[in-house]
Amino acid sequence: MEEKKLNRNLSFLFFSVYWVFACYTPFLLLYLQDRRLSYIQIGIVLALNSAINILFQPLWGYLTDKYISIKKAAYISAIISALAVILFTLAHEFYGIMLSIVLFVIFQSGLLPLMDSLCYKIAHNYSNIKYGKIRLMGSAGYAFSSFFLGMVIARTSIDIIFYLYSLFSLFILLFLSKLNFHEENTQQEKSKIKPLEVLKNTGFMIFLLSVTIGSISYGANNSYIGVLLQETGGSTQNLGLLWFIVAITEVPIFFVINKLIARIGSLNTYLLSLALFSIRFFLCTLWKNTGIIIMIQFLQGLTFPLFMAGGLDYLCGLVPVGARSFSISLMSALIFGLGALIGNLAGGIIIDSFSIFSLYRVISAVSLISLAVALTLRKRKPLKRMD
Repeated sequence: MEEKKLNRNLSFLFFSVYWVFACYTPFLLLYLQDRRLSYIQIGIVLALNSAINILFQPLWGYLTDKYISIKKAAYISAIISALAVILFTLAHEFYGIMLSIVLFVIFQSGLLPLMDSLCYKIAHNYSNIKYGKIRLMGSAGYAFSSFFLGMVIARTSIDIIFYLYSLFSLFILLFLSKLNFHEENTQQEKSKIKPLEVLKNTGFMIFLLSVTIGSISYGANNSYIGVLLQETGGSTQNLGLLWFIVAITEVPIFFVINKLIARIGSLNTYLLSLALFSIRFFLCTLWKNTGIIIMIQFLQGLTFPLFMAGGLDYLCGLVPVGARSFSISLMSALIFGLGALIGNLAGGIIIDSFSIFSLYRVISAVSLISLAVALTLRKRKPLKRMD
């Protein structure tokens, strides 16, 4: 009974967190365009967003491995980001927007990797709780929130997303409070953990290099897919539909991802995702039709869930339990931080100098480079899970 209740509350927590994130991430580009920023300025703002993720996501992970509980850190992240997000409604110039990004993302950046760390920590102690089935609730929350917000923005203004972010954050706090889970490490035990030791693991570093390169493509796509939609005749409401499809197609894959990983292995799952990413991005260059571009996004279900779940499972086999929060946060920082930063800056320059279609040809090739790096991991000896 306790395990069922824990599973239910964790599922609702993931649904709430990703619902809230959909009030920011999918529509950030639209907000920056509404403030009349150039694509170069947009690239800088998006790069700053990524840079803060690089700096602070590993810090959140390090703090939870060494000093405070994941649940307490999640409370801090959720409460302060819900207050800081209102600053966006007051910012109308480039530097004001940059200041808002800094103050908001410092605290918001910790939430997603903290959720992944929390889920893996609970799953380690409860065999019937699986990451994939919990994470699919996040995708469902993101999907329905995106679709809902696309219609709301079309009828109101872009600033509504920030008020709704703050309002819906109350559900995160509600389900966090219902999550009765006590971490097994005492304060004294936490002080003995050395999470930075994982950086000496060669396989871990090669894997992170591949993740970073792959995330250049993923980050550029996430930031500029709205431009692709506009260039092919799409509207704000189409953007909400597109993000709905992007997220909802992840749900069935996350439902079966644990079985897929058990069948072909976490590394092969991760490798498959990179190959499919390359195909997906290249297909976006072949048609200048909104309907077809939206249809291509159904491939999201066969790309990101495999990338994230396969990558996380492989990572957890490389590192000890005591260093997982830091390791997961570091991986998240590279996906949503360094890789996205490079993708944002380079993407803005490529769009300004060439076209959105040129950008998608480039990121298709970058996904293949990431795949080539990751393939070298297959030559290494299989690792025993460090549970």
